[in-house]
Amino acid sequence: MNAAYQTQICSQIVHESGQGHAIAQFGELFQGVARDDEGKLHRCLVSLPCDKLSSTAKFISAASGDLLVTPASKQKAQKAARIALEYLGSPVQSGTLIVESNIPEGKGMGSSTADCIASIMAVAAVLERRPEPQQVAEIVVKAETASGNVMFNQPVLFAHREGRVLENYFRSVPTMLVLGFDTEGDKIVETLLFPPAVYSAKEIEQFRVLRAALRRAILTHDARLLGSVATASAEINQKFLPKPLFAEICHSLREVTVLGVAVAHSGTVSSILLDAQDPQCNAKVDLILSRLESFGIQNILQFRT
Repeated sequence: MNAAYQTQICSQIVHESGQGHAIAQFGELFQGVARDDEGKLHRCLVSLPCDKLSSTAKFISAASGDLLVTPASKQKAQKAARIALEYLGSPVQSGTLIVESNIPEGKGMGSSTADCIASIMAVAAVLERRPEPQQVAEIVVKAETASGNVMFNQPVLFAHREGRVLENYFRSVPTMLVLGFDTEGDKIVETLLFPPAVYSAKEIEQFRVLRAALRRAILTHDARLLGSVATASAEINQKFLPKPLFAEICHSLREVTVLGVAVAHSGTVSSILLDAQDPQCNAKVDLILSRLESFGIQNILQFRT
């Protein structure tokens, strides 16, 4: 490629570099199956957003060469950037992608999803494009097969292996204080290697009821009902990816009056959900931290939805 042609291509890129950012999730408030308007079942979820952890990506465009990524292990982010360049009609397909993240991997905290979203937005920033969340979701699923729904910045019932929104609530998640923890510090779960749950007819009916409750909880900002949905979803998950100490922790919290518990359905983390508006919230947090410590659980992450 001659210098004149390189200059011509570079002139079509609005910026030489761009940055993108995406938050983590801390498991799911709901995960199971739901039917669409035609009666077809879809695997779906609603992520529990966690803005205390995040990924940042910087994309530096180049006139020629390969698309490189640093660190080299961020292969899904690299694939997302490559797909985004093509999807957004970039005149060049080369450059360097630098990804920085403080999200633990293999824990169900959406590390690869956040990496991919941040990388897509970094590419879009170079091109001065603002892709819609649905477009971002489609690219992420192409890059990593299964994804959380944090690119929407609001709760949606998301078919996470299709990149499709089954239901958009057009509301925010009710405000909750979340105490997140990991009972399996040495274990990781590779989502794509973990076999998807096979639900019984009874469980599918349970999800139908839970979906209706989930919708009502979000539309009416009913944090207590949402906590009940998360707990029921987590209890079903115990059959497929059981969390150590789940029953013991739930039992120990019965007299504390929390909203509920949530888990990562393809990860190791769990969380306790509290009403942030409860006058007794701080006292409850102290008590819960003491209870968790008695189970040998430390390194509690506190955040609000």
